[in-house]
Amino acid sequence: MTGFGKAKVKAVDGWVVAEISSVNKKQLEISVHLPKDWSGFENEVREEILPAVHRGRVQVTVYHLPSRSDSRERVDMALAKEFALALQKMKKTLKLDGDIRVGDILRAPGVIVTEHRIETANLLPALKAAASQALKDWLRMREKEGAHLKADLLARISLLQKARARVLKRAPLVLKQYRETLQKKLQKNGFQVSPDNENFRKDLFMFADRCDISEELTRLESHYNQFVQTLKKGGAAGRKLEFLLQEIQREVNTLGSKGNDLAISHEVVEMKTEIEKVREQVQNIE
Repeated sequence: MTGFGKAKVKAVDGWVVAEISSVNKKQLEISVHLPKDWSGFENEVREEILPAVHRGRVQVTVYHLPSRSDSRERVDMALAKEFALALQKMKKTLKLDGDIRVGDILRAPGVIVTEHRIETANLLPALKAAASQALKDWLRMREKEGAHLKADLLARISLLQKARARVLKRAPLVLKQYRETLQKKLQKNGFQVSPDNENFRKDLFMFADRCDISEELTRLESHYNQFVQTLKKGGAAGRKLEFLLQEIQREVNTLGSKGNDLAISHEVVEMKTEIEKVREQVQNIE
């Protein structure tokens, strides 16, 4: 699931800021970005994050905002020299009057560099606190998104349950319709067949057996109920919901191949459409 969290914690020599962002991914991938001098703290940051996340691409960025008393400025002489040479060349090429002053060079971007003295060992408590608070902020945002996803998925499963109910109601009529159609075809071709005719009854039996979707409908009901229960239970449910959705898709496909009825085929198309929408959402769930 997507999300963003940020926290700012007072440290001994300024502030430590932590930012956590995430995007959807089936597996878990955590990327930690720290100032160069803090690379030894990466495990501590991961330990703050790992218990709370199971899927997704998570990026953690931590940086330091020092107080003014802890900073000093220096001149990047190499860059200043480049600017001076460039100004001299421009002056000569364009035949400009006037002198090149030091202030002109110092105003060039990057010539004055601000450096900070950071006591990294003293920043670890603030770093862990910032990561922990950013994580809580991130989780709050994900909980809000999760509530919206849950409502949407429950609504779509409700549509699928209603479609199943319509198929269940329609299924007994398929054999009746086939029997009537078969009798009309036989009569049209000059055959008078009694309903008790053995061949006639055998044909009906074979058709009924091929088109029997009672087991698929029963399993669908079970899968729908499990899907709803898993959603309402909460927690890390993404993988289980994906598995249930695969089983739902399997049963619906079988309905389409065995239903042998135009009305049921229409319902199957509608169910497949909703299943694809559910699949897109389930991939966003932790």
